[in-house]
Amino acid sequence: MPMIEIPHRPRRPFQARPPRRALQIRRVLGYALLEALVAVVVASVGFIGAARLQTLGMKMSSSAQTRQKAVLLTYQMMDRVRANRAGYGLGAYDNPAVGSKACLSVGCTPATLAVADMTEWSDDIAAQLPGGSGVVCVDSTPDDGTPVAPACDGVGALPTERSVLVVKVWWTDSASTGPTRFFAEIRP
Repeated sequence: MPMIEIPHRPRRPFQARPPRRALQIRRVLGYALLEALVAVVVASVGFIGAARLQTLGMKMSSSAQTRQKAVLLTYQMMDRVRANRAGYGLGAYDNPAVGSKACLSVGCTPATLAVADMTEWSDDIAAQLPGGSGVVCVDSTPDDGTPVAPACDGVGALPTERSVLVVKVWWTDSASTGPTRFFAEIRP
């Protein structure tokens, strides 16, 4: 009997499939890597937020310190006015000009003491407040004005019961866009 030849199929080389457990471990490792990447991104956003809060806190702290200096300088001028009652009575503190401080060493009249007080006070404001300026004047609406135009209306001639002497201070604050103002009233 003749032999029948069966066509021969070429054998494929044996390819071992990785066991299911190995595939599952690879998938788990892939997810763990993805989770670690997401955790790094979330942590970095958190650190950036914390750094931003720190800089904002420092900015506000600087702003509060500047405001405190402005308040102290305002009260310093109010104390100068109270110490020179005669100059206040003469109206010498109603918008005094900046001038000479020479009388402080030789003796001042009430009017020249008001000018010397204003000069020293203006120098202190310029030295301690960024972009600082100030004015002392009679004003019925003290919460207005700018450093260029202080808006002193002069309503209420000194020294009457209704007169209001106002100390206004302006400075440039790092936490605001325009000039910042603080004012205080001195009543007789």
